[in-house]
Amino acid sequence: MRRLILKVHLVLALIAGAFMAVLGVTGSVIAFEPELDRLLHPNVSYVTPGAKVLSLVEIGEAASRKYGGEPIVAFLPPSSPQFPAEVIMSRGIVAVNQYTGQVLGLRTRGPTVLGFVRALHTRLVAGDIGRSILRWSAVAMLFSLASGLYLWWPIKRVRIRRPWFHARFCFDLHNSIGILSLLPLLLLAATGTVIGFEDQVARLLDKFAHPSLIHASQSPASSVSRPGSAPITPDQAVGIACAQLPGTVPYRVQMPQYGGFYVVALAYADHRIAGDSNSLSIDPLSGSIISTHQSTDLSMRESFMATNEAIHTGSIFGVPSRIIAALAGVLLPVQFVSGFIMWLRRAMPSRPDWAGGARI
Repeated sequence: MRRLILKVHLVLALIAGAFMAVLGVTGSVIAFEPELDRLLHPNVSYVTPGAKVLSLVEIGEAASRKYGGEPIVAFLPPSSPQFPAEVIMSRGIVAVNQYTGQVLGLRTRGPTVLGFVRALHTRLVAGDIGRSILRWSAVAMLFSLASGLYLWWPIKRVRIRRPWFHARFCFDLHNSIGILSLLPLLLLAATGTVIGFEDQVARLLDKFAHPSLIHASQSPASSVSRPGSAPITPDQAVGIACAQLPGTVPYRVQMPQYGGFYVVALAYADHRIAGDSNSLSIDPLSGSIISTHQSTDLSMRESFMATNEAIHTGSIFGVPSRIIAALAGVLLPVQFVSGFIMWLRRAMPSRPDWAGGARI
């Protein structure tokens, strides 16, 4: 049985090991994507906090004036005082200092380094074929981790013997890193598998959900103007939304030119699971709330998927869990390389021991 499981472990690693390594490295980058994005674009990512914050109307006017009166699609209010406000236009995202009205720059649409990393992580930059390969690679990782634990169990050793790059070095490195990173990698592989088979999992969960918990979409009411009154401003729309959901912070305000209503998306700062799944549609003429979608109203399927994503991205416990997820992902290439070297030594026993040690 041990020999069979060892062969399964080796075959899975040889077939999907490189893809597992790609998932690990790219996932580690994505775990800190916002921070890396600001690091790559410091000129449009930071401001010095001031005494007075401009209104969204003033911020929008500054951006529109800079770019020839181009209409505004949406506002992205800053999540922190040292970050600028952002204005979405058809040409891209404009960063504006919300204290001075200075336009910091424009982020145009198109390929980016981090966008490429995300595409590599989700579909190998190869469309549906790449997505299928990575989906089954996550499944292979689950079996590889389980078989690795079985093979390690009789040894129960966590140590790395010297000299470096001796034959025993790769063996000890592979075993030690494997067992120390086992739990986070199991969580990443399991949640990644759920994401890869999201449609199938969603259908399965809906079978167990009570019909009343599956929310049907409703058509919004028509806009009704108040006699003798002007349309409300985006700042007023934000005020109405925040009053409806106390304790939330707005992170996106879509203008009524694109959909007929203000759509204000809000987040509970202390809710890491589905805390940003709140939105209100507000009539720009009357200021009345047309529809509300709250994180507390999520169905069982939506709650499960949100929790699964929070675990997979490492955001479930904030920065500490993101660090653990990133470190575990970075160690996957080490596992692949050390295991591949061990396989080469087994596959070529007659070759000289170039690593300076006996074959294990």
